[in-house]
Amino acid sequence: MNGWMKRALVELRFWACLGFCLVLAAIALMGQLDRLRASEVPARLSMGKASSPTASRPVYRIRADYDDKARTVAGRMEVTLPKNRSETWEEVYFRLYPNAFRRWQWEEHSKPKEPGYLDVTEVKVNGRKAATHIDGTVMRVNLPKPLQPGQSARIEMKYRLKLPRGGSRLNAFGRTAFLAQWYPMLAVKDEDGWHTEPYTTVGDPFYSQMSDFEVTFRVPEGYRVITSADDDPTKPAKGTVTLRQENMRDFAAVITKDYEVIQGAAGDVEVNLWYQKGMEKEAKKLHRAAVSGMRFFGSLFGPYPYREVDVVLGETGYGIAGMEYPGLVTSIPKYPTRKGERPAVNVVVHELAHQWWYGVVGNNQVKEPWLDEGLTTFSEMLYMHDKMGEDQREFLARAAEVSDEIHKRQGVTSVEPLYRYSDSIYGLMVYTRPAAMLWRLMDEIGKEKVLEILRTYYDRYKFQVATTRDFIRVANEVAGRDLTPFFDRWLFFKEKDIRKAG
Repeated sequence: MNGWMKRALVELRFWACLGFCLVLAAIALMGQLDRLRASEVPARLSMGKASSPTASRPVYRIRADYDDKARTVAGRMEVTLPKNRSETWEEVYFRLYPNAFRRWQWEEHSKPKEPGYLDVTEVKVNGRKAATHIDGTVMRVNLPKPLQPGQSARIEMKYRLKLPRGGSRLNAFGRTAFLAQWYPMLAVKDEDGWHTEPYTTVGDPFYSQMSDFEVTFRVPEGYRVITSADDDPTKPAKGTVTLRQENMRDFAAVITKDYEVIQGAAGDVEVNLWYQKGMEKEAKKLHRAAVSGMRFFGSLFGPYPYREVDVVLGETGYGIAGMEYPGLVTSIPKYPTRKGERPAVNVVVHELAHQWWYGVVGNNQVKEPWLDEGLTTFSEMLYMHDKMGEDQREFLARAAEVSDEIHKRQGVTSVEPLYRYSDSIYGLMVYTRPAAMLWRLMDEIGKEKVLEILRTYYDRYKFQVATTRDFIRVANEVAGRDLTPFFDRWLFFKEKDIRKAG
């Protein structure tokens, strides 16, 4: 979920903006419209010893020492590269996302109060010093000798992370550090080559691959460590804590003295909700929603494959009212409506739905962001409809009309790279229109058939990276008919309608 609560403020602004737009122009509306909101592996992943090198996944071993006074992490990292490659590698790329906060190049209003960065030193490959080149958020490592198919390599490095103040996603606030994309992340190499696309504040400019993690934190006395792995929420860490998780897309953490926890379970999945003083009333309701949401999505789409999920309430940086990471999500506790403040149930369930659409079934969030955000927004709306009695169909129909107008004026579709969207239209095209599309598809082929499409898609592409083409292929197969004209109309704004497809 991009930095902002997306649909959380829709009741306040959407109708006013919509009316204004219809009179003056779709562009005016969108200037104000809120961003609305591989194989088979065992169904439940083990938490045993860190993996030895696998054929298909990188293995990270990270040592992270947190200094709460300096707001820094001193790290040592070892990454073992996977073996199953069809080509020789002469270089490897890492993403250093925190360097986006070193010299801020984007909107002034989202600029961190103090900069942050990720410095890397002493890079070695199989014990040999390796030459590197760092350009902003990208580091190239030149391999001392070419890495042939079937060969693995161990890359070691030291790094120092300086947390920004007021950074987006990555932030230190009070006695809490929010660690997102906080270590050098091995870039993805696929049929399009190495993915080193530039950072952007529109959307989530992150594309990662399934990996195995062993992470050891050393923290000051009294701090808790909340992570993507299976944690012990009952007590603070004592000096050091080592956490292991296999087959996860990335590894996020919150290091804190400020939070308390409510524990529960959705079946055999532990569901922990973390809150600060003053959030007690909302925390209880949101924990119930989190448990309910995990059960709901698990029953509809397929089992959640990890043992635990954590929900952390509170702002994590400029505009980050809700954000998803594997095994860990953030949310605001409440938001205002015309009838007063309400607990942010829809934000919590939206971020938890991302555990299915992004966490387990991956996609290139830079190239095709609709694929996780659109499915997640639909999942959220389905929960709010079935469990909370909120019917958003009229809203979705209006939003679809507005997106048609935007397309006519700007030519942008719902299947574009992040860089094609302005901040003001991103939510409409990437979140809302695809959700409206799936709601309309329920009218065309029935709710159960749409849910069967999502279940099949989840089962077929879990722990992999899927594409728009993959999703449409599954939909056609499950529906037993060619739905391509339907998706062409809704995603690509082509005029041929499904009703003419026969």
